[in-house]
Amino acid sequence: MPGSHLELKSSFGDQTLSRLRFALHGTHNATETASLRDEGLRFIEGKPILSMNLVEARQEMGRLQAAGNGMGEPGSLMVCAVPANLHLGYGVFTTAYIDRAQKQVTGAPLRYMGGRSNLALYVAADTEASRVHIEAEVANGYDLELRPPYILEPQFVVGSFVTSPLFGNILQQLDVGIRSMQVLEFDRLERSLTDSMEPSIPANGVLVPTAVRDLIFGTVESVIISELRTMHFQTLRALGYTFSDGYQEVQVLPEYDVAQQRGRVDEFERRLASSNLFVAELAWLKEYATHVLDLMRIELEGAQLEALPD
Repeated sequence: MPGSHLELKSSFGDQTLSRLRFALHGTHNATETASLRDEGLRFIEGKPILSMNLVEARQEMGRLQAAGNGMGEPGSLMVCAVPANLHLGYGVFTTAYIDRAQKQVTGAPLRYMGGRSNLALYVAADTEASRVHIEAEVANGYDLELRPPYILEPQFVVGSFVTSPLFGNILQQLDVGIRSMQVLEFDRLERSLTDSMEPSIPANGVLVPTAVRDLIFGTVESVIISELRTMHFQTLRALGYTFSDGYQEVQVLPEYDVAQQRGRVDEFERRLASSNLFVAELAWLKEYATHVLDLMRIELEGAQLEALPD
């Protein structure tokens, strides 16, 4: 069995995040959207405010609107370019810890499962070192909100997606295509998403195709990473583990028993083996998935051995 204590850093195994140059930031209402376009994005280093997952970002905006956080006004899914003097990394408190002796998962399991939906901007290129440093300061009583703010200048707010029903349909097709693990119709998706994106200023129009392509690849990676992490925690839940985020117990849903989870792992492995999706820029994801599946299989086999009579 793996070691009794395991630290699951969000950045572990993520090989391409540092190469991606665009990310998403959702606004809740028209006023916030206008402010972002005119004044830029105010951010605190390490605070998760960005996403690389088009599907999840759109769903999160819908949840906020349904909860009334948008004050009845339409929000936007803004596309931000990462300038050369800033760096994209995972936000603070996105690490989970597995205690095998106590059968507990602590830290930030929900944010860990969310993966690239919890990204932040950093000043230093070593985003992991910065993340650890900021977390240590917060743990010692320094409120994250009191850290000095920075500005992502307005010229780096490239544009926004028109969050219409048609846009939702495009993302639903993208999500289904990713989860089927078959080759996506990239040309069609690029055309559809390019047509759905409004540049903040006319000059930004030349960046739209590049941003769209970056976000499609980023979304594929994000969805697969998040699905694998969720499956891993569902495996642990089937083995009797409990989950807590800070001091609050959380649920990892839906729940499966050991036999069901073993079948799900087998099914994912079959889809992975027959997939035509993980080639070229996405080839690294197959290795990542294989590693996570191997870990789940070891855990499930360990439970089977523990159940044997003495």
